[in-house]
Amino acid sequence: MKRICYRLLLVLAVAGPAGCRPAPEVAPQRRDIVDAVFGSGHLENARQYTVVANAEGFLQAAYAAEGDTVPAGKVLFRLANAVQRSQVANAAVNLDYAKSNARQGSPQLAQLQLQLAQAQQKLLVDSANYARYGRLVKTQAVATADFENARLTYQTSQSNLRVLLKNRAELQNTLNLSVANAANQYTIQRENDRYYVLSSEQPGVLMNVRKKPGDYVRKGDALALLGAGGSLIKLDIAEDDIGRVKVGQPVLISLNSDKAQTYRATIRKVYPAFNTTDQSFVAEATFNPPPRGLLNGTQLQANIIVEEKKNALVIPSYALLNDAYVLLDGGKQKRAVGVGIRTLEWTEITRGLRATDRLTLPKAK
Repeated sequence: MKRICYRLLLVLAVAGPAGCRPAPEVAPQRRDIVDAVFGSGHLENARQYTVVANAEGFLQAAYAAEGDTVPAGKVLFRLANAVQRSQVANAAVNLDYAKSNARQGSPQLAQLQLQLAQAQQKLLVDSANYARYGRLVKTQAVATADFENARLTYQTSQSNLRVLLKNRAELQNTLNLSVANAANQYTIQRENDRYYVLSSEQPGVLMNVRKKPGDYVRKGDALALLGAGGSLIKLDIAEDDIGRVKVGQPVLISLNSDKAQTYRATIRKVYPAFNTTDQSFVAEATFNPPPRGLLNGTQLQANIIVEEKKNALVIPSYALLNDAYVLLDGGKQKRAVGVGIRTLEWTEITRGLRATDRLTLPKAK
């Protein structure tokens, strides 16, 4: 029994003083505080695009290598296109044939022109006979029936000539239409043939070449990246933060290739649509000034400065209760405070607290 009493007294002696320890306190501080939005991203050229295949086939030749600086219109790649080139040749033959048929003196037009000449000659003869019978019938030198036959023959010749003239116009229109259709087909086949030749749309540096001669290329495959101009910073921003990002805000950039150095930049554009591929919003920034030796595609981290204050009154962020209260007087008093800039480490207090106050830290859960 004595042994149990001794142990109980020992436990009370140890536990008693610990329960009477005062709650830890902290004093507000004056610090510079910065409110920033985090973003990750990469570098890319101001003017860059992907060289994409518009046809499919084996890559026959590459006329530039990765890292080459190429002018606009430079042929970069050629796909094998023997079938397409034969279609271009056939379209050229059809166009020449259509043009030859539409020319004056072509067999079809010459035959119709001969019929027209014969019809015109017959009309002259029938017209003269009709006039002669008209004079003779007045003196009753010929019968009225003969005069009527001459008139009918003359009218028939007129009708035949009109029909032939109409046929010639229609034939010429048909032949001209055939020329136009053949020319369109030739143009289409030539354009299709150009799909097998990939050229640079603008001057720049050829990067990220993904195919080599002999590889099979499908329509829509990316063959390379071509870029020019200065470096742009493309930033992925979370949905919760994009509303706080504005054009003109300063940015602190840390390149993954040089994490010891921090570069300054400025937000120049905030894209209005959500990027479903990266599941984020996108903002664009430019360096201030641009550093040397930047490499396209370099990954980076960024802090977009939303607001900053010098010599602000701050408390540790974990000392704030329910985003709006602090504890004083050993935890007996709960006071409402105004909150400004908040970071993971510090929270700015805008009202309700003095620099001489002592805060009671909340108990750890």
